[in-house]
Amino acid sequence: MNPFLFLRGEFRRSWGGALALALVLAFAGSLSPAVSMMERSIRSGMAQSADAFDLLIGAKGSAVDLVLGAVYLRPEPLPLLPFGTLENVKAHGGLRWAAPLAFGDRWRNFPLAGTSSELVTLGGKRPLASGRMFLNSDEAVVGAGVPLKEGDSFVPSHGSVAEAALDENGGRAHAHEFRVVGRMPATGTPWDRAIVVPIESLWSMHGNGAGEGRCSVVVAKPVTVADAYKLRAAMNALETQAVFSGEVLTRLFGTLEQMHDVMLLLASGAQAAALAAALVSGFFAVAMRVRAMALLRALGASHGFLAVSVWLMVSGVMFVGCLLGLGLGYVMASAASAWIQTETGVALTVSLSMKEVLAALAAAGCGCLAAFLPAWFACRRTAGELLRSA
Repeated sequence: MNPFLFLRGEFRRSWGGALALALVLAFAGSLSPAVSMMERSIRSGMAQSADAFDLLIGAKGSAVDLVLGAVYLRPEPLPLLPFGTLENVKAHGGLRWAAPLAFGDRWRNFPLAGTSSELVTLGGKRPLASGRMFLNSDEAVVGAGVPLKEGDSFVPSHGSVAEAALDENGGRAHAHEFRVVGRMPATGTPWDRAIVVPIESLWSMHGNGAGEGRCSVVVAKPVTVADAYKLRAAMNALETQAVFSGEVLTRLFGTLEQMHDVMLLLASGAQAAALAAALVSGFFAVAMRVRAMALLRALGASHGFLAVSVWLMVSGVMFVGCLLGLGLGYVMASAASAWIQTETGVALTVSLSMKEVLAALAAAGCGCLAAFLPAWFACRRTAGELLRSA
């Protein structure tokens, strides 16, 4: 007798239940690969965004706030550096370039960053996608994601992007007008949403206050690793701090990894519960098919035929559910990455690795092994016992 003909009839009769069980397994099994792919893409995207920011010099305070503000353009409260910090950094030697950074204003939901041409072109190594570098205090270079064209003019507003809701009536607008003269290439970083202007224009916009001539961050590109460590040691003083963005990201990734482990544990628990539910459903399916199995035994079906049929039915549902979970996890991770990229500007690339494939196959293998239990339950009784219970 052919067990596949028996299975075809069973799935035709109860395809709805089998599909529902496979979908439950898919949803439970999608969490683990989704978490794993998201964690990997966030690491890669954040590391890529920090490539141009080797060494950051800021005022004493939180190193994490310094990196989040300078690299990822988050609205962190970065205090101003003491007068002459930029000149001291440049005088240290062993530098390819050093550029100041100042924040605090915006146009719509796009942050303004005051700096110099060295940061925009990375010391001349990154040409503009179009246009030219700003030369005057009323000119600006925009990121690839800013909806302004060359020749457009705009008026920035006071406050960070987080305070954009306060500007509904235009009461926080500056009197200073800028004209777009160039566009930076797409980088897949938050700087694609930045509007870069000469730092002198920010000083002029805010009057002759205490902030004139000062900045919040100095971005430095040392020539060698040894120069980088020398500069960091020299700038870790009473009023300033110098941090490698990579070291700060390593600490952040450590926290992310702990969260990843906890979420994986929860996802594994959900998947184990779904596999157990599928196993119990297999027992119930066998119990509800007593009459059919009794008829098959009376017609000469062997114990092995019943065992193989039940095993194929239960393990098939589990295998399909686990593979669907892998695909659903990829879709969930891609959707979450697209949302994060929209919110932060960090480009996240989701990829399916052998780690997720092997994990899904391992879960499917465990399900196939567990399917031997209902298979044994189906063939352990004789034809006479089945007929009496039927």
